[in-house]
Parts: sequence; C-alpha cells; structure tokens
Amino acid sequence: MPGSASEKWLDLLLAGVPVKAIYDHRDELVEAGVDAAQAERHAGAAVQLHALLDDRRQRVSRLTALNDIAAQLTSTHAVDQLLPQITAQTLRLLGVDLAYIGVVRGNDFVIEVASGALTSQLVGLHVPRGAGLLSLVIGRGEPVWTSDYAAETSFAHESFNNMVAAEQIRAVLGVPLTVDGRALGALFACKRTERRFANDEIGLLAALASHAAVAIDNATTLRQYRDTAQQLNTANRQLEQTLAWDHQLTNVVLKGGDVEDLVSEIAAVATGRLMLLDADADLPRDIAVRYPELIDTFTATKTQPAQENRVIVAGNGSVQLAPIIAGREVLGALLLIDGSDQSSDRLLLERAAPALALAMTGAQAVAEATRLTRDAMLLDLLTRETADRATSRQRMHNASLVPGLAYCVIAAQPFDELPRRQWSSVAAKQPAGTVVVADGTRLVAVVPAKHPDTVLTSWSANNGARATAGVAGPAASPADLHRCYRESVDTLGALLTLGRTGAVATADQLGIYRILLNHTGQRELRAQFNEALGAMISEQQNRNVPMLATLKAFLDHGCRAAPTARALDVHVNTLYQRISVLDRLLGSDWRQPPRSLDLHVLLRVFPNQDPDLAGDHRPPTRSVTR
Repeated sequence: MPGSASEKWLDLLLAGVPVKAIYDHRDELVEAGVDAAQAERHAGAAVQLHALLDDRRQRVSRLTALNDIAAQLTSTHAVDQLLPQITAQTLRLLGVDLAYIGVVRGNDFVIEVASGALTSQLVGLHVPRGAGLLSLVIGRGEPVWTSDYAAETSFAHESFNNMVAAEQIRAVLGVPLTVDGRALGALFACKRTERRFANDEIGLLAALASHAAVAIDNATTLRQYRDTAQQLNTANRQLEQTLAWDHQLTNVVLKGGDVEDLVSEIAAVATGRLMLLDADADLPRDIAVRYPELIDTFTATKTQPAQENRVIVAGNGSVQLAPIIAGREVLGALLLIDGSDQSSDRLLLERAAPALALAMTGAQAVAEATRLTRDAMLLDLLTRETADRATSRQRMHNASLVPGLAYCVIAAQPFDELPRRQWSSVAAKQPAGTVVVADGTRLVAVVPAKHPDTVLTSWSANNGARATAGVAGPAASPADLHRCYRESVDTLGALLTLGRTGAVATADQLGIYRILLNHTGQRELRAQFNEALGAMISEQQNRNVPMLATLKAFLDHGCRAAPTARALDVHVNTLYQRISVLDRLLGSDWRQPPRSLDLHVLLRVFPNQDPDLAGDHRPPTRSVTR
C-alpha cells in the first residue's frame, strides 16, 4: 500500500468515520485506477480495525463508568441509598430491561430494590435461597445466566413462575454479592427478549457486584456497629480505614494508575510483606518451602476460584492469600506474609482485590490491543516488501524489531492448538527480542540470531517435541525477512509433506527434496502419483491388499525379499505373490534403475498412501511402462 494511501486509511480510522465512508473510499480508489482486489483487501483490514477500535472504545467507556460507579458506591453509607444506585447502574451499563437486587436473610432471599419493573409484586418478594436460578448463583458463588429462562431445565421454576410471567422475563444474568465467603445477596439483570450474555458483560456485572458487595458490607457494618455502643470505637476505626482505602485505591485507578501503582499503595499500609502473583506464576521458592500448604491452596484458587481470603499459619509466621477474580477468571492472588494485624490486613486485601481486578482487566485489554496491532504489523512486514528504506526501517520498529540486527525466522506447526497465553512461554525460551505471532494455524517466530543453526538447536531443545518447524536466516532487512519467511514456510511445508512430523530443519537440510518440493506442487505430485501408480491403487482397493506399502517396503530394503517380508510382517510366499501382482501392473522393468528410483522418490515425496487422499484412482489412459 503506498504511503499516501496508507495515511488516508489511517486518517479515516482516526477520524472515527462510519463503515460506509471506508467503503466509499475504496470505491474512489478503484475509480482512480487502484487495483480492485488490493483496495478490497485494504478496505477489509480497515473495517476490521474499525470494529476493533469501536470495541476498545466501548470497553474503555464501560471501565470508566465502572470507576465512576465505584466512587459513588464507596461514598454512600446507607443501604437504602446504595441499592437503587446499583440497580440503576446495572440497567445503564448492560442495556437490560429489568434489574433487581436482594439480600439473604436466614434461609430466604428478599428482593429489596428493582429498576424497570412492570409490577409492584417484585419488591419485597421472599423466595427460598435454594430455589430456581438463585440457588445456583448463591450456591456456587459465581455468575450464572440463561438466554431463555422458561426453557431452562437445570433448575426448578415453581417459586418464580408467577413473578417471571408478570415481568415477562426471558434472559437472566445473576451474580452473587459476596464478601469474605459470605453470601450477602445477589444482583440480577434481565431482558424481556432472548439474549446471550457475552463474557465482558458477565465480567462487568461481576465487577459491579464486587464493588456493590463491599459497599453494602460497609454500610451494613456501619449500621450494626452504630447499634452496639460497646464496639463503636473499634468498628468506627475499621470502617474508616476501609472507606479510606476504598477511596484511595479508587482514586489511584481514576488518576490513571496501573497495577504497580496499586500494589505500591497497598504495600505502604500493609503490616507485612506484600506480593502480587499472576495466575500463571509459581510461588517463590522461599515462600513455598516455608508454607508448603500454600502450594495446594494457590493451585486450588486457580481451578476453583473463591472470594474469601485464605490464612495459613506456620511457626511464628502467617500468610494471607486473597484471590483476584474478574467474573469467572482468576487473574492472580495477593499474598501478605507475616502481617502483624491479621484483621486489618484481611480488610485491606478484601478491598484491594476488586480494585486490582479492575486494573488488571484494563491492562489486559490494552496489552491485547497492542499485541494485535504489533502482530498485524509483523505479518505485513513478513509478507509485503517495501522498496523505500526509511519506510522499511519504520515498519521494523512498528513490528518490535531492531533495524540492522540479524534475525532468523521460524515457521512452526504445533501438534495441537496452542492457547494464546502459552505464546509468551514459547518466546521466553528464545533469545531476548524474539517476537511470536500466529499465522493461520502456524506460529511464526522472528528470533535475533546470526546463524539458523543456533536457532535450530535452541528450538529443538525447548519446543521440538511439540511442533514441526522450518528455520531460515539470517536477515537484516525487510526484504531479507520476507525471503526468510517464505523459505521457512516452504521448509515447513516440505517437512509436513515428507511426513517428518516433529522435525526441525533448514532448507539446506532437506537435500534433494527441497528442489523437488519447491518445483512440484501438491497438484502436480498427485497427478504424477496417479499416473505412475493409479493402476496399483485401483488393485489395492479391489483386493484390499496394501500394495503401495509393499512396493515402498520392497524398494526401501533394496528389493530384497527376506527383510521386506519381516518389515511387513508377512510370509515370504505372500510377498512373492504381491510382487507378481506388481510385475503385472508396473511392467517388468520397475525393479531396475532408473524406473525403481523414480518410483521410490515418488513414494518418498508423496508419503500419504491413503488412496482416498491420492485423487483420481482410475488407471491412466497411457501406459505406465517407460
């Protein structure tokens, strides 16, 4: 894409124009003489980026709104003022028709406030806490939703039937209000038409519920402690500390603070050593040795997330673990080691965890957007050449590469689909500066290295058992990178064609097969295969005898009967019977060079001997005898 054309596409995206304007610009380019296919590709890419930017704007808007709500909730100290705010914000954030919130009182769930209700019978309704969808939300302590309440069969409906009919409820999303493992109640968002709730919507409502639960707990605690004069001073100190922390942490987020800023703020007040662990991290060795029970606890937190803190005591020390959860995803955990005031630290961790979850979710969204942009830049760099030197250097910078540094390119085909979170582990096992990107079903890694043999050795040692890979390089310019990318992809394709699954090689290591496979596509190979061996494939299908395997084994063993029979696990007389069939089908000269070599090479470069994959199996119209 020429520079001016690229800038025009970017200008349109930065201006936030509607999608129609992008297609209008495409039409203008076509009318101006730009290749229609190229204009269509660029327009498609622009539309995808337009959708991505819209999605990011929506997420930022929701996160900003959630921050504002958190500030409002933490500044309200009365339950009767909190609950209407929560339901009203639920309607606004999720765009639903009805939102209601209730609290647990003994064995009952009492609906306290509703926004968007059609009738007055909803507020004040008492429902057994073990009934309907509520039982799943309260019992599991996690979000539960259904796109069609009436058709859902995973729970009983009797207790809610009249209310559901009166409110015309179809889709329902419920999230628990929990603090320290205690079920305070639940928040429900309802739609009067069928609707599937997306993961980000579930996470958003769960985050709102977390803040709401903390705020409700604060208000309830304040009211209870005001009623108890004997505990008034202690309760006020705890509550003031809690509210101060809610405000302080929320202000850090509102001012643009990141996860490190929040952790520093928490560590400054905590009475012990504070540590934040990502969900994929391992416990530090000194902590694991001192608190061996913490290993299983931390592992269980990842697989069975719970909202409550865990306290483990060993000798004169203790450690508190607070999971950081957004929706159903465990983002990590806060560890507070050897705190001197366990009660105060517990409250601190409870209030810190939701703020950290919000910050970490935002950081993940930013990192994902950055990664997608970088990946697109890298793939564009590898697949499209640019003659202008300055533009080429800038494109390398955009793809997180250093101009002038030597790079090798790896094209790898994993045995199984590799989860996105494991890509970083692939890059971590390579030299610093390695960039890994998905290219269809392949992984492509650009590794800083001066010689492909170094990369081949490193990759084989760390990842070779999980993927087939082609390596090419070195390259120091975008043009070289483009060439190395094509060479690594071609090498990978050759390895897969030869059936060398799990192998790692450079093009030079393919020997003669590199030339054969570079100049003969799969279609040509299939045509030659059928021309030379079509009669045998038909015979194999008719007789249900592995004639192709027999031919390959016989040629592999130098046309010697005894070792061939052993390799095929058949009697030598059976082998001679098959050879007589081969003589009849292939002619009398198939065992002699050069005919035997031609057949042997053909079987090697087309190793997939499944007749169903070999194409048309009818005998060729011309003779296969040379």
